[in-house]
Amino acid sequence: MSLVLPEPAAGAGRATVETYDARAVRALRWLRWRRFRNTLGGMVADSRLRAAMITFCSAVFWTGLFLLFLGSFHFIAGYIDLANTLVEYLFSMFFLSLLAMLLFSNGIIVHAALFRSPESTYLLTTPVSTDRIFAHKLVEAVTFSSWAFFLLGSPMLVAYGLTIQATPTSEAGAPLAFYLLSIVFLLVFIVIPASLGAIVALVVANVFPKREKSVLALAIVSGLAAAGYVGWRLWSAPGETLSGDWLGGVLDRLAFCQNPLWPSRWMSAGLMAAARGEWRPTAYYLMLLSSHAGLAYLVAAVLARDLYRRGYGRVQGGRSSRKRRGFRLMDAAFHRLFFFLPNPIRLLILKDLRTFLRDSTQWSQFLIFFGLLAFYFLNIPRLGYGAQSPYWRNLVSFLNLSVTALILSTFTSRFIFPQLSLEGRNFWALGLLPARRDQILWGKFAFSAGISLISTEFLVVLSDLMLRLNPWMIVLHVGMIAVLCLGLSGISVGLGARLPNLRESDPSKIAAGFGGTFNLLVSLVFIFTVVTALAVPCHLYFAGQDFPESARVVLSRGDLRFWLTAAVLASLALGAAATIIPLRIGIKAFNRMEF
Repeated sequence: MSLVLPEPAAGAGRATVETYDARAVRALRWLRWRRFRNTLGGMVADSRLRAAMITFCSAVFWTGLFLLFLGSFHFIAGYIDLANTLVEYLFSMFFLSLLAMLLFSNGIIVHAALFRSPESTYLLTTPVSTDRIFAHKLVEAVTFSSWAFFLLGSPMLVAYGLTIQATPTSEAGAPLAFYLLSIVFLLVFIVIPASLGAIVALVVANVFPKREKSVLALAIVSGLAAAGYVGWRLWSAPGETLSGDWLGGVLDRLAFCQNPLWPSRWMSAGLMAAARGEWRPTAYYLMLLSSHAGLAYLVAAVLARDLYRRGYGRVQGGRSSRKRRGFRLMDAAFHRLFFFLPNPIRLLILKDLRTFLRDSTQWSQFLIFFGLLAFYFLNIPRLGYGAQSPYWRNLVSFLNLSVTALILSTFTSRFIFPQLSLEGRNFWALGLLPARRDQILWGKFAFSAGISLISTEFLVVLSDLMLRLNPWMIVLHVGMIAVLCLGLSGISVGLGARLPNLRESDPSKIAAGFGGTFNLLVSLVFIFTVVTALAVPCHLYFAGQDFPESARVVLSRGDLRFWLTAAVLASLALGAAATIIPLRIGIKAFNRMEF
C-alpha cells in the first residue's frame, strides 16, 4: 500500500497560504546558506589538511587542463581554413558530452535526494508545498553534481579566449565581456540537464518504483552502446591519422553534434559569437538557452507538484516479491571459487559484494570510470601511440598506469575506507559470527583487493597490448599494479579501522572527512613513490636510445637491469609495508574499540 502524505489544509485563506509559502522559501534558503557556511567553516577550522589538499589539487588540475587546451587551440590554429570549424565541432561535442553526463548524474542524485533522503521525509510532513521542497532538493543536487562542470569548462573557455585569432571586426584575444558571459552561459546551461534529470527521476519513481536498478542498468548499457557506436565510427574514419581525408571523415561522423535542436549547439554558437565580439547573436543564443532552461524547470516543477508525493509513496511502499536467483547463483559460485577461505570470511566478503552490487551509486560510478578508461585504451592504436617510438610508447604506458592507479585510489578512498565506519552501528550483528575482529578486517581487505585486481589488471594489460609493448614490460606493469592494488587496499582498510567515524551514516561524508582525506593523501604518496621508482630507469634508458645527443643521463641495458631490479625490490618492500603496517595498526585499534 502506498504512503500518500496530505497537502496543506485547504481551509486557510489564499493570502495566508501565500504568506506561509513565502516564509517557507526564505526558511529553506536560510537553511542552505547556514549549511554551506557551517560546512565551509568546519572545513577551515577542523580539517585544514582537507581544505588545503582540495585547493591544491583543484589548482593543479585546472592548470593542467588549461595548458592542455591552450596547446590544443594553438595546434588547431595551424589549420587556417578549418580552425573555426574545428573549434565549433570541438565545443559542440564537448558540451553535448557534458549534457549527457550531467543528465545521467543529476537523474541519480535527484532521485536519491527526493526519495531516499531523511530530510525529504521530514519536509514532506510539514505544510511546505511540494514544489518548494522539490526546488530546495534540486538546488542541492545541482550544486553537488555540477561543480566539476565548471572545473572542466572554465579552463577550456579561458584558453580559447586567449588564443582566438584577430578578425576584420575584432582584435586578437576575446574581449573581457566574453569571460563574464561564459559564466552566465555555464550557469544557464546546467539548468537544462538538471531539470531533465529531475523529470526522469520523477517518472521512474511513479512508473517503475520497483525497477530503479533495472532502469539505471538499461541507461548505462544504452550510454555505453552509444559511446561505442560513436567510437567505432571515428575508428573507421578513412585516411591516415591527422591527414586531410581523415579530418574530413571525422568531421562528417561528428556532424550529429551540430544539430540545431541540441542545447550544446546553442551553447557553442553563443560562446564563439561572444569571443568574436558579436553581441547580437550572443544575446540571441543566451536568450534561447535561458528560455529552454526556464521551460525545462517549469515542466519539472509542475510534475513534482503533481507526482512527487505519489512517487514517494510508491517508492517507500513498494516491495519486490521477485526471488533473487542471480544472487543465489553468485553465492554458490563464490563459495566454490574461494573454498580455501574460512567460512566466516567468505560470508563477510559476500556481504560486502552484495552491498556493492545493491548500491547503484557505487557500481555505476565504478563502471563509468573504468569503462571510459577501457574505451580510451581500445582507441590507442587509432590515436597513433602504438606506431610511435619506444620512448613515447613507454611514456604513454606509464601515464596510463598512473591514471589507472589514481582512479583506483579514488575508489578505495570513496568506497573501501568508509566500510568499517558504516559497520560500527550494527557491529553487534557481526559480533554474533564465529569470527575474530582481525578476520573481519582481512575479509574487507580481500574484498577490496579482489575487485581492484580484476579491474586494473585487465585495463593495464589492455593498454600495453594496444601500445605493442615488450612482453617483459607488460609483466613489469602487471606486477606493479598488483603491488599498488594490495597496498591501496591495505591502506584504506587499515586507516578505516584506525580513523573511523561511527557517528556518520553517509559514506560520502565519511570519505570527505579528515580520515578519508588523510587516506587519500597517503595513497597518492604511495602511488607516486612506486610509479616513479620504476618509471625513471625506463625513461632514462629509452630517452638515451631515441635521443642520445640530447639526453643528459643515458642508461645502458646492463644499467637498466640493475636499476630496475633495485626498483622492483624497493617497490615490493614498500608494497608489503603499505599492506601490512596499516592493517596491523587497524587491527590493533579495532581490537581495542568498544561498541
